[in-house]
Amino acid sequence: MHWPDRNVNFFGQLNYKHNSQEQWNDIIAEIVEAMNQLIQQGKIRHYGLSNETPWGTMRHLNEADKAGSSRCKTTQNPYSLLNRSYEVGMAEVSMRENVGLLAYSPLGFGVLTGKYFNNQKPKDARITLYPNYNRYSNQQAIFLAEQYNVLVKKHGLTLTELSLAFIAHQPFVTSTIIGATKMEQLKENIATINVNLSQELLQEIDQIHKLQPFPAP
Repeated sequence: MHWPDRNVNFFGQLNYKHNSQEQWNDIIAEIVEAMNQLIQQGKIRHYGLSNETPWGTMRHLNEADKAGSSRCKTTQNPYSLLNRSYEVGMAEVSMRENVGLLAYSPLGFGVLTGKYFNNQKPKDARITLYPNYNRYSNQQAIFLAEQYNVLVKKHGLTLTELSLAFIAHQPFVTSTIIGATKMEQLKENIATINVNLSQELLQEIDQIHKLQPFPAP
């Protein structure tokens, strides 16, 4: 379920602003039943949510429990070193309700590879081709990425290795959605499964995170 049809704060919005005039038809129970029917018919095995909030996820789970239907298994939300908003409320839901995160934009549109540092605009890179995709390339996000880049040099890693290994380290993450246009990118992304982060390094990551907790929601 790719995104909620109600008013929620996703796609670069941090704070929820309630709209009392919102025309929203609450059919979550019907959606849950429709998904359950598809599972029973053998057309799908499981289903998940995307860009959801703690409230929306719990509503789906509660409706499924009330009806004795299949529960959603995953949430596909943004998660990276530049966007750790999932940890605020959704991580607890993931752990307590066994709904794993499928982390998208793990490299922040490529910002967490370092290829855009010093105002570089690599040919065929996403932000070069689509400059309006600026969610992860604002001043705060670039600043934080640069701090992580200093950190990886200290520990003999690449920025990509640190970024993807950090996500894989989280217990609420089921899988990471990577995107690569070149074979060397794909190989580096896959190889990060073998990167282990020490407690010292994880603590240093958190110290940098505190400098700008929400640079790219």
